[in-house]
Amino acid sequence: MTDKIKHAIIDYKIKVKKLVLKTALWTPLNSHRFTFMLSVLTLWYAFRCGQKIPGILRYKKAIHNSENNIAFVFNCFLSHNYDRIFPHLLAENPEKYLQYVSIEGKEYVRELAGRNTGVILISGHFGPMFRTLLFKEAFGIGVSSFSNAYLKDKVSNSLAKLHKVNSSYTYYAVGEEEQFQEGLLRKEWINFLNDLPLKKRESNNQTLFGKKIYLSELPFKLSLKYNIPVLFVGTTRIKRQYYVTIMPINGFHTQQEGLGMYLALVEKLLCRDPYASIYIAETFF
Repeated sequence: MTDKIKHAIIDYKIKVKKLVLKTALWTPLNSHRFTFMLSVLTLWYAFRCGQKIPGILRYKKAIHNSENNIAFVFNCFLSHNYDRIFPHLLAENPEKYLQYVSIEGKEYVRELAGRNTGVILISGHFGPMFRTLLFKEAFGIGVSSFSNAYLKDKVSNSLAKLHKVNSSYTYYAVGEEEQFQEGLLRKEWINFLNDLPLKKRESNNQTLFGKKIYLSELPFKLSLKYNIPVLFVGTTRIKRQYYVTIMPINGFHTQQEGLGMYLALVEKLLCRDPYASIYIAETFF
């Protein structure tokens, strides 16, 4: 495939994405038109990403979900597409779309904001990627992020107002752990997406629904070393409403213990909303 064809395909995808987002902005979330548009997108996405289905079905089995296989897979893809659209809607019109987000644990955010400290906001690829935007709009707090290089590039290439918000804050990519640490010591609040698989080590050996996984202990290592608070930020969705749960992870004495506490919260989140993460399903199952 020539570079010219590649660029043409990229341009076409961007135009389609802009059209979808513009249509979504004109369409009430609780309308039949929005449901129809989302269903069409979901079927197309399922056709394009059929290789994800075996992992989703293994994940379904691991969580002991009794739903019909076809319905479960469709709902996972549907949730994923909804999560892809919503951050753009929120960026374009925060006043309108914040009503679809309920936040539990605001008191923990306010308490730490008053302490003038760096904070690790630990989460994963579940729910919409809107935490930087949400903390700006709901709390007036600027939040940087630590993620893999792919997500860093994806965010920098996002559209319109969402790009404007996200590009206002620092993104530390994997390999920039030292800069991430320095940011925390400068009292930055930093998102840390901790569901990327790593090399097996005894210190990061954990389980998720009985499946052995190996994740980063770095947030808990830095928390213990520099007394940095860790807040879990979990997002689930029921129909049109997002529920963001914010709670401290504390009282751990080793980084492995802290990682285990984090994964226990992830399990609870996915039990409440089993469709919340295609990424976890395809990566670990």
